[in-house]
Amino acid sequence: MSGWLLLTWDGAGNQAPMTALAQGLAARGHEVVFAGYAGQRARFEKAGFGFRTLPRAAAGYPAATPPDGWLPALADAVWACRAQVADVEEALADGSYDGVVADCLMFGALAALETSPIPATVLVHSVPGALCPPGEGMDPMLLPAVNALRAAMGRPAVERLWDAWTPFPALCAGIRELDPLAGQAPPSFDYVGPLFQEQRPSGWRPPWPVDDTRPLVVAGFSTGLAWDQTSRLQRTLDAFAGDDSHRLLVTTGVMDAAGLRVPENATVLPWLPHGEILPRAAAVVTHAGHGTVSAALAHGVPLVALPNPAADQPILARRTAGLGAGIALDGEDAGPAAIAAAVRTVIGEPSYRASAASLADRIAAAPGLAGAVGRLERLVRAAPRA
Repeated sequence: MSGWLLLTWDGAGNQAPMTALAQGLAARGHEVVFAGYAGQRARFEKAGFGFRTLPRAAAGYPAATPPDGWLPALADAVWACRAQVADVEEALADGSYDGVVADCLMFGALAALETSPIPATVLVHSVPGALCPPGEGMDPMLLPAVNALRAAMGRPAVERLWDAWTPFPALCAGIRELDPLAGQAPPSFDYVGPLFQEQRPSGWRPPWPVDDTRPLVVAGFSTGLAWDQTSRLQRTLDAFAGDDSHRLLVTTGVMDAAGLRVPENATVLPWLPHGEILPRAAAVVTHAGHGTVSAALAHGVPLVALPNPAADQPILARRTAGLGAGIALDGEDAGPAAIAAAVRTVIGEPSYRASAASLADRIAAAPGLAGAVGRLERLVRAAPRA
């Protein structure tokens, strides 16, 4: 069997699809080692995988929230990080790996892999047209730094971030239907569908009676550090205060729940596996990150989106609404009344659940994890032997 190196960074929705891919490779007998930033070690070792730090890149990762916020810091420390080049070259030099999978936003690592003889694949952890639409979003923010990095390595400039992915097979962990730019995607972009991480049962038991028939609303927002989700959490809780006709389950992620006002019909948890609660849900209120959107739709559950104003979230919120599977609100300003009204609409009008169920069928029909692992195995088999 093959040895695989999986290059990742300490983000939010990017780590679960990479972990799912590792689980799929390991189930097929392959040896998997993660390489990333120091704060990720416990996560991946707990999941049963080896881990090696990218030492030069990790040395530049902020120890606390930077004064200018996380997005500029991540651009320097992760997304357009020159130190990744030497780290990746060093990791591959010992000959332990037959294949590499790199996170799509590690442009330093990708530049190093362009000249490596070891077969490499890019994992795009959302749909490309939402994560990095050409000319929008991350393109103007990152292209100058990415091209400066590439120039220092003697690599040609790219006109869009997508172009840094095209030298490799690109596994896009989403379905074409969710990508507004799927028709523009290069042939190397392979939409394999969402990659869901297998998780151990939490042991959680619902606080409501088994025969409670009130619709269950599940709410959860970003698990990353780039945005404070406290306002979204509180506005969603307030939307159902005094409303005994619904049940509400809220997961807080990394946010501190200590100061939240929690109504009697709600329960608040730090985290719960999607598979344990979404089969019971009537609606999901979310920041519209790709992981939560895909998980909800895979279970045929309509959404109410309160997107943060960056990454793939605004585009995915609009796309889900455009497909009839949810309602997109202004994530910064939508008040409790608007949130409550949107939730009642997606629960009360059958067309929303029907549209979500249609997308669930598309997700179920996608190649998924088995297909993605099969593509990686074929890549290594087709590589020339030294």
